[in-house]
Amino acid sequence: MRILLKSIITSTFLVFILLMNSCDEPTTVVTVTTEPVTLTSNHFFKAEALVFNKIYQGPQDRDLWITKKKYYLSNITAISSEGKNYLIKDIALVELGDGSDEVTISGEIPKGNYNAISFDLGVREDLNLKDPATYDIDHPLSVTHNMYWGWSTQYIFSKFEGYEILNDDTTSFVIHTGTQSLYRPEITVARNFEISSTKSEVSIDLDIFSILATYEYTFDLTDDGQSHTTDNLPLAVNYMDNFTVAFD
Repeated sequence: MRILLKSIITSTFLVFILLMNSCDEPTTVVTVTTEPVTLTSNHFFKAEALVFNKIYQGPQDRDLWITKKKYYLSNITAISSEGKNYLIKDIALVELGDGSDEVTISGEIPKGNYNAISFDLGVREDLNLKDPATYDIDHPLSVTHNMYWGWSTQYIFSKFEGYEILNDDTTSFVIHTGTQSLYRPEITVARNFEISSTKSEVSIDLDIFSILATYEYTFDLTDDGQSHTTDNLPLAVNYMDNFTVAFD
């Protein structure tokens, strides 16, 4: 009995010593310093800054002008020189206005050197299932932006509208794309930049002409320029596929 009691006391003392030693060890806290970052999305038609209602030459050398261009980007991420991903924004609506060819997206990421920006084109699936009425009016997914179809098709990923002239006849084009099958993930734009207390800007470029004419597909907006996705799915698919390679 004495031997058993002595064993219990000794074991209890050892546990107490171990606990005391663990309490003496300081807890390591890793603090990551972040800085504001501004991502600017610049828009062009060939080498010219995009201007609404200005006449450009389309893929078939026809006069055309653009009246609307807006689209969603999800999972906007900065990729560091060490290969780590840092989220800038989970969702952003890029909406061009009259007289403006650029849109800014703000966030915070750690200081350091980066070599790429990555993002998805469209609305991420978990966000696409949300009710737009639940968001504040200034949120990118708010119903006030008029980018929601309904419960069956959810958000409109992109709107592209304008006019094209052929033989003195003016034809409108309207391409609205959505549904989860047209979500295009992991688009990466190589870009070397530094984030510090004095440097916080990076930009990406989108060439609208490259959407209309790439090696994948060339659009004829007069002959085939109307799609609300389900009524002309091939056009919607070609548009989104071209869209992914038009960033630089």
